[in-house]
Amino acid sequence: MKQIRRVLFFLSCVSVSALFGTSLTLGTNTGGNSFPFGGNGTRYQEAYASSYFPGPIAITAISFFGGGGNLYAGTYQVSLSTITTSVNSLSNTNFNSNLGANNTMFATVALSGTAPATLTFTGGPFNYDPSQGNLLVDIQIINPVSGSGSTGYQDGNGVGPAGIARYQNFGAGTTGYGMVTRFDYGPVIVVPTIPTLSQWGMLLLAALLAGAAALELHRRTRGRASAPQA
Repeated sequence: MKQIRRVLFFLSCVSVSALFGTSLTLGTNTGGNSFPFGGNGTRYQEAYASSYFPGPIAITAISFFGGGGNLYAGTYQVSLSTITTSVNSLSNTNFNSNLGANNTMFATVALSGTAPATLTFTGGPFNYDPSQGNLLVDIQIINPVSGSGSTGYQDGNGVGPAGIARYQNFGAGTTGYGMVTRFDYGPVIVVPTIPTLSQWGMLLLAALLAGAAALELHRRTRGRASAPQA
């Protein structure tokens, strides 16, 4: 029962922390870029240096800015991972090799029609610890409609910060490119696990053995105390 109450307490903390979440915006806007939301391609990755992040965070939303025109229609699968490779040393052809070991699906959204001024993907949370490596955002476009997109979102356009780089099959440009990105996040909360039935059984057995040993010790002590003196 104490374990259950502890879990409920931590869950309530998670709910409260969501009200006090914060955000971090990375990148430099030197003009709009059509990759990936204006087409035409199927894979886009953007890497962010760990030094940009304040510490361990739980990412709950990712946003991009610009819009106007139409979105490149398709189903967008967004995943996040921690990578140990430099942000400027990833592959621009073998995208799967860039993914970190903890690659996690963050959001899947079907997009089409007018491009909003702020395009937000909500999901996760994804727990990211910058001490473990850089952050990679991977976007795959499933069943895209060729020629449907005409929008652009804020980008470094070749003169952006060195700690952000993109890898994609839409066209040219890697280092110095990358969309201006806002990460909404909260603190990382670790919820204690409830013991399994087998663990409860082991705890109960240990308690019974300890109790039996204590009773035996008490019986022997009383026996010696009540023995007749010579």
